[in-house]
Amino acid sequence: MKNIYAIILTLLSMALLTTNNAFAQEEKTINIESVVFDENGNPVENAEVFSGRAYTKTDASGRFSISIEQGANVIIEAEGFSRQELAQDEAANMVKITLSRAAFLYGTDEKVNVAFGKTFEGNVVGAISTLNANEINAVDNTIWAGNVMTGRTLGLMGSSSIRGIGIGIDVGDLTGSGLFSGNALFVVDGLPRDIQSLRLTEIESITVLKDINATILYGSAAVNGVVLITTKRGEAFKTKSDLSFNYGISTPRALPKYLNSADYMTYYNQARENDGLEPLFDEEKIENFRNGNKYRYPDVDYYSDEYLKAFKSYFDLNGEFSGGNDVAKYYSNLGWYSSGGILDFGEAANARNNVFNVRGNVDLKINNWIKTSIDGSSIFGNNRSQRGNFWGAAASNRPYEFAPLLPFDLIDPENSLLNGRKNDVEGQYLLGGNSNFVTNPIADSYSGGDYESIYRKYSFNNRIDFDLGKITEGLSFHTNISFDYFTQYTQTIANQYSVYEPIWSDTEDKIVDLKQHGKDAKPGTQVVGGTFFRRRFGAYGLFSYDRVFNDVHHITGSLLGYGSNYREQGDFQGVKHAHLGLQLTYAYNQKYMVDFSSAYVNSVKLPEGNRTGLSPTLGLAWMMSAEDFMSSSRSIDFLKFRLSAGVLNSDLPIGGFFYYDNRYGGSGSYNWYEGGRSRSGVRSNWSSNPNLGFAKRNEINFGMEGLFFNKTFGAEFNVFYDVYSDLVTRPSTAYPSFYTDFIPYENFGTDEYKGAELALNYNKTLGDWKFYVEANMLYVTSERTKVDEVYDNDYQYRQGHPVDASFGLEAIGLFEDQTDIDNSPLQAFGTVRPGDIKYKDQNNDGIVDNNDQIYLRRWQAPFSGGLQVKISYKNLTLYALGEGRSGSKTFMEGSYYAIDGDDKYSEVVLGAWTPETKNTATYPRLSSQSSTNNLRRSTYWLYNNDYFSIRKVQLTYNMPEAISKAMFMKNLDVFVDASDVFQFAKNRKIRDLRVGNEPYYRSFSIGVKANF
Repeated sequence: MKNIYAIILTLLSMALLTTNNAFAQEEKTINIESVVFDENGNPVENAEVFSGRAYTKTDASGRFSISIEQGANVIIEAEGFSRQELAQDEAANMVKITLSRAAFLYGTDEKVNVAFGKTFEGNVVGAISTLNANEINAVDNTIWAGNVMTGRTLGLMGSSSIRGIGIGIDVGDLTGSGLFSGNALFVVDGLPRDIQSLRLTEIESITVLKDINATILYGSAAVNGVVLITTKRGEAFKTKSDLSFNYGISTPRALPKYLNSADYMTYYNQARENDGLEPLFDEEKIENFRNGNKYRYPDVDYYSDEYLKAFKSYFDLNGEFSGGNDVAKYYSNLGWYSSGGILDFGEAANARNNVFNVRGNVDLKINNWIKTSIDGSSIFGNNRSQRGNFWGAAASNRPYEFAPLLPFDLIDPENSLLNGRKNDVEGQYLLGGNSNFVTNPIADSYSGGDYESIYRKYSFNNRIDFDLGKITEGLSFHTNISFDYFTQYTQTIANQYSVYEPIWSDTEDKIVDLKQHGKDAKPGTQVVGGTFFRRRFGAYGLFSYDRVFNDVHHITGSLLGYGSNYREQGDFQGVKHAHLGLQLTYAYNQKYMVDFSSAYVNSVKLPEGNRTGLSPTLGLAWMMSAEDFMSSSRSIDFLKFRLSAGVLNSDLPIGGFFYYDNRYGGSGSYNWYEGGRSRSGVRSNWSSNPNLGFAKRNEINFGMEGLFFNKTFGAEFNVFYDVYSDLVTRPSTAYPSFYTDFIPYENFGTDEYKGAELALNYNKTLGDWKFYVEANMLYVTSERTKVDEVYDNDYQYRQGHPVDASFGLEAIGLFEDQTDIDNSPLQAFGTVRPGDIKYKDQNNDGIVDNNDQIYLRRWQAPFSGGLQVKISYKNLTLYALGEGRSGSKTFMEGSYYAIDGDDKYSEVVLGAWTPETKNTATYPRLSSQSSTNNLRRSTYWLYNNDYFSIRKVQLTYNMPEAISKAMFMKNLDVFVDASDVFQFAKNRKIRDLRVGNEPYYRSFSIGVKANF
């Protein structure tokens, strides 16, 4: 509660400071009164009038009155109109101010961010999707930028995979390998950087560049698409102060359910019986663990309220301040996010994660032709918790193994170890344990000390813009340089502690003696370790040309030189990119657009003479709605078609350096002189390939977008076909088997992706009601068309299957009895018994082995999409966001489902096979031995992973203007929200569950946002 009080006081102090500044400014002000009309002479209601911190709105007749500082300009903004800025004398002498309607798609406010610049929305040729951060933040209080894109963005799967396509990495699995589609390149303020802890409130816009034509200027690193993020900047003569605060709680969506001690023993005895072994636990012992003294016969439930709170809390405080004049403008953002933990004992009860962020963006006008921008941001993170891995132990420690705490009142009061103790818990307990558990997560939290993970992130940008219009109109030159540094380390105070193993009386529940394991010591020494860093440098120089001739011919051009270098700890080479870019565009009468964009890329991963490559693209667009023959259409407000194609060379799939060279490695030791001498050997790992080249993304994209029926309905549609060719691999099938050590890396593999994306929206106002609904959908399928492989059977080939395919065995039930086993093909994965999984012999050779693996599933959903609904009535707005996927399957894996040997038993074993339940069993037989046969990837463990998740619901109330003004505010909003509310899924219980780590949460919060 102290933190909450501190935040409220801070918020009030900032508000009072802002208000005092406003009062101070009133001493040097003049009053301006006027009326705002549109071009037809109609008054413009609710037009916003700014001048520094002064602010007002026009009334129903268009009138306003405002007191402004002497010398300040006046800014007037209204939805659908071009922004107008007036000098003070001009505004004071204008009895009537006329606002011009903004040209649709060509208004100043309708420019969108694209690669290395901005363009009018109507001139966009490539396939892009844009998000306005202010519009999102008005109805959705999501804090972090990385969480806002999922479900909202056409063509974005999750938060980082554009269209679900791209060059990926091998993530591995039990029996083969899985392919993870590559992530997009994130670019913040013009240059690549990660978005860790970047706030939504810091952002002006997000643009997702999807096709090659839109991304090519970012070169090789853009092979999987680009997400552009542009942060906010100050506006001249428009001073703003925005404060927000919210407090929330998070509750687990689901918790694992494990068997208690008595049930575990019962089922473990069953497992031993299945193995032909004698029971390990007798009935008396099982009964004692079911109903006996919990300290003598422990039954530890790590997920009970004894160790977990019902919820954890968090709060967030954020302030934004911006303003300036025509010479200097500024924007700053300060934030503090803090969340507690869900564990409720020892040091874990004090766990806290704090993230502080500071950003400052400054724009300066040096003279009439030089401007510069300097941006800096810092993030300070501190995550304090207990020592030890509670969640890992909770998923593995069986409930009966030890009692975590031993109460004093059960111990002989004369016991020397009790009386000589140096450590206890709350003066009532000793730490329990035994020779197998000399440390444990409960004792770690009470007496092991604390653990802090600390990180710092610093980002810097400097842009300089030169207006070279004196040389030729429309010419300019721009530079940008960035430097990012991230460092992380841990601070630990590691205490040593003893645990005590009780010796119980034979006749009563009393501890007659103790065995001590370990020793107690609190050195108080803080140990620093776990160091990690990463740094990134980027820079570019850009000549830009932008000019319109005769109001018809719009010509733009860019010549770019670009370079970046990323390195992290342990990586001696780093990731280096450098290229030249050229873009030439032409638009005729805002109807026909042509965009030729290209990059001449360079790679240090390729051999000399093969390190450069030209990546050309061409985009065409036709604004059909601007044609004369469409002028009579009342149903079509806007209709545009796009077509683009291109080739992008990339070295991203080349995993490391010197793959083109002959590499050598060790080959063991060689002995001679009757074993008295030895030397390690050297052998070839792979041979050289001086012709190794770039992998290529080849693409064609066709799209359409439009608005219909007075902009009530909107639609956007894209179809795409991508071929990733010349993928780098070692084609072993092209060489004899004895040549293994000499097979070079080559450009060999090919993958294809085909898909379509569709967005539909409905926007309607009916009196005081406003309705907005938007749905976006993505379908993508893939095929491996060229793969290095040789198999004995056609069904084993990966070629022809999706890129994200998984292979495994086809389960056809459980063995009923020994006769069933004897009459079935031999399974080559160890000894099988009745109740084990039976697999299909695909090639009918009488043996089930890895040659019987078939295509099982796609792990990536071919269908994905999102749904947004916004309903407003007067000052009240309800917003909901949903996101879903369909068509993928996932394996039940991990020890919660795939129980092996003496693993901890979860509730899934309640359906385990026995001779009596063989017709109803939902789980294979239990075994106390290793289940090499049952725990293979197969259809038995496969489940449908389709879902639709309600990711966000928020209700916002905008306080009436009279109340806001009375509190010296321009606007005041209060809101309540819920995140990850619920998901509709056939296997929701599996999807909600997280084992071995902190649970998934659903969160609820209440907050306030104020603008001064």
